[in-house]
Amino acid sequence: MAERFDAIVIGAGIAGLGVAGLLQRAGMKTLCIEKDKQAGGRMQGYDLEGGWRLDIGLHMAELGDASSSAELVKAVGKEVEWAAFSETVDIWRGGRWQSLQEMIIASPEDIEEIKRMMKLVAFMDDPTLEATDLMSWGDWLDANTTSVVTKELFEVNGMIMTTVPDPYEMSAGEILYIARENLLKKRNFLTAAYPRGGMLGIIDPQREAFEEAGGTLMLGTEVDSVQFHGNKVKGVAVKKKSLSPYTGWFYMDDLDLIEAPVVICALPLWSLDGVLDTNPDTAVLPEWWLKRYEDLKYETTGLIGYTIALTEPVYDKANFLSALELDHTGMPFQAFVPSAYDPGVAPEGKSLMQTDCAVEVDQIFDKFELERLLDSMWTDIGEMFPGIDEKVEWKFAYKCIGCDGLARKPGQVGAFKPDVVAPGVEGLYFAGDTYRGRGLALNSAALSGKNCAEKVLEKYGPTG
Repeated sequence: MAERFDAIVIGAGIAGLGVAGLLQRAGMKTLCIEKDKQAGGRMQGYDLEGGWRLDIGLHMAELGDASSSAELVKAVGKEVEWAAFSETVDIWRGGRWQSLQEMIIASPEDIEEIKRMMKLVAFMDDPTLEATDLMSWGDWLDANTTSVVTKELFEVNGMIMTTVPDPYEMSAGEILYIARENLLKKRNFLTAAYPRGGMLGIIDPQREAFEEAGGTLMLGTEVDSVQFHGNKVKGVAVKKKSLSPYTGWFYMDDLDLIEAPVVICALPLWSLDGVLDTNPDTAVLPEWWLKRYEDLKYETTGLIGYTIALTEPVYDKANFLSALELDHTGMPFQAFVPSAYDPGVAPEGKSLMQTDCAVEVDQIFDKFELERLLDSMWTDIGEMFPGIDEKVEWKFAYKCIGCDGLARKPGQVGAFKPDVVAPGVEGLYFAGDTYRGRGLALNSAALSGKNCAEKVLEKYGPTG
């Protein structure tokens, strides 16, 4: 391609579209390249025959209109239309669903302790919070309360915030940050919202803003590699169909070079070696960074679950659902009913339910263990929602590795995540939930994208 750009963004998820939109609006001629045929990344949505709209997996936006996601969409000149907010969690315990309020009321002796703990979190300053990035959530709770009910409530919320099954493997710092933001902005330990139309309600405004500002979105195009001249970014090589008649292992794509002095890799860490040389002997990135990259790139989380279409609801509250440990899988559980928030994602009178269990990544790679867990999970679902089998119109299982980016474990959050600026390489940046930026899931990606755009504009923008 003869055309030259000021910046190229690889990946059109929430972070990639956010960076692209901010740079384009600031006057940088920006190209955003996405290998899939539609934008969204891990926030894609799909319209199915019969009036169903599905997100990939189980997504809600923590903090809703006060979130980093909402701020990023607003920064590119659009607004997210919110369908409904969830301000509580129903927990499966003792063979029934109980709300947080029920659990608290049932233990009046713990009410003051819960209030004390929430106040402790709400007024925690940054240095104190950051000092707990290396501490587990379980250890922090042990050090700050002896109340069994308080610990259970805080552990459930910690699992929802991190998708990590064991509280002693969750980072206290990341949970404290998310909880503090919720308490200060929403006066609640954890508040979530669902965009009207599902996650496309966040992605579509970003895409529209970028294209309306004159940005170029190239879908269905795979980047082969980031190109360098010495330690400076030169652009990217993209794959195109070769004239070769060969198939399989014999086939190689032809490449086109698209030039730009700035490239933002809005890809998760585990995908970076597909576009960047990570061989310490030949890479442009420093050896210490590559070592940290190797240590972190597979430190992610796993989910398995079911997307379920129902002829009528088995649960109709706009609440998040959770359990610390199911009877049959032995794993933590999460669920919600998108159609209870936005009836437009399901046909009239019908119900769409998303469920998942947080599992270890190696359990997903073991196909026999995966099958066992999914079978056990459906047994658990049948007990939690009696009569669900008779109401299933269709369902399918799914698996997800890297659902929330880098696992929120001690030493893998806050300043311990790779920075958005590549060290020692001019013009190379990163954005997404595996890089610097706090928050729950998509908010981490959004904040990372906003931070990345600010760093790029500081050096390359009109006022840079």
